Amino acid sequence: MKRRHRILLGLLFLGFAVLVRYAMRDMKLDVNLLREGLVHMPGLVMENLQMEREVSGDLWRVRVPYLDREKDLVTIRSLDVRRQLSEGGEWYFFGTEGVYSHDEGRAIVHGVRGTMETPERIWNLEGAVLRWDDKSGEFTFPEGLTLYDNEFLLTTPKASMDEAGVVLLEKGGSLQWTRPLE
Repeated sequence: MKRRHRILLGLLFLGFAVLVRYAMRDMKLDVNLLREGLVHMPGLVMENLQMEREVSGDLWRVRVPYLDREKDLVTIRSLDVRRQLSEGGEWYFFGTEGVYSHDEGRAIVHGVRGTMETPERIWNLEGAVLRWDDKSGEFTFPEGLTLYDNEFLLTTPKASMDEAGVVLLEKGGSLQWTRPLE
């Protein structure tokens, strides 16, 4: 009887070991293979997508409540982007909806609101449309941009901004000092 228990226990242990081995193999999925598979799927809907990635020392966190991918176009409803800068400070952007073309490497986000926080200053940002180009890394605001804090209000009909946060007023703009005189 004891021998039968040992054999049964041994088989149970062997079965458990095989199960653990296959589970561990399955958990080590090739992320690049998974990503390529998702890119070439004909259609895909995802909800509550969250990503985190470090790029050039900055930590980017992206949350997308709803994503619909059809061929090379990705359509989103709502977008939250948080960028923690390696030199201190944080950027936060919210968009109501957007479209990304994988083939072109370009995104368009509507209803953009955000905050750009540096150790020296905090700016609030608003724009009707934000365009982003993957190759140049440039953000453009073709329908205008408003930047403001507790001292200044800057409005411009068209602007661009690079990844460092340098804003170029392409068609001029208006700067208003909003801090009360003392």
